[in-house]
Amino acid sequence: MTINISKMLKHMILILTLPMTTFLYFEQKEHLEPAKDFSQYEGVLKEYYDNVFPLLYSGFSEMPYARYTSMPSFSAEYAFSVEKINEKNYIISNKFSENFWYAGYDEKGNMDNKKRNTVKITTVKTEINDDLYLIIGELFGLLAKQTKVYEKNRTGLDGVTYYFTTTDKNCEIKTGETWSPSEESLLERLVKICDELHSIGVADNIDQAERIKEITILINDLKE
Repeated sequence: MTINISKMLKHMILILTLPMTTFLYFEQKEHLEPAKDFSQYEGVLKEYYDNVFPLLYSGFSEMPYARYTSMPSFSAEYAFSVEKINEKNYIISNKFSENFWYAGYDEKGNMDNKKRNTVKITTVKTEINDDLYLIIGELFGLLAKQTKVYEKNRTGLDGVTYYFTTTDKNCEIKTGETWSPSEESLLERLVKICDELHSIGVADNIDQAERIKEITILINDLKE
């Protein structure tokens, strides 16, 4: 069997440069870390971030009330934004048809950014009640207040990076992030709840009253 060393190296480089090949924490914290300013990235990473977010956030307000983003290493990226439109409350959920990073490369590992034009986005807009709207805002506000830099060093492994964004009283946009939270942690519960919120309007078993109960309990646990 002949092994194409050049092709193998290209795929290794592709994997090593994957932006969501992020971090494994030596010690799992129960708070978010401030997200890096995406404008500080250079080269292919800057090109990726400059293109992925405007598309993924299609239809979202520029001053987020509560915005959740899931950036998996290999599967499709998705996000939701909680919006107030004409005095009504909505969750707008967006999801790509495929992973946006890998869509920019051909089978040989060569970059072809035009291929990203083939990525489709599915949008679902669902009305939610006032109680759910307010409790989500409270949750994201608390997350922003508790966000702080991790004290421990980290090492790289693939996984999922989650971003949580809100706008504070000073009209400053705050984004915290976490990477693949450990099982049964508060942040894993947070991700589970946000995934369920993203699925409102898609899955039949997503009950708004149950989400309110879950978020209320999580807020109380985060405050302890």
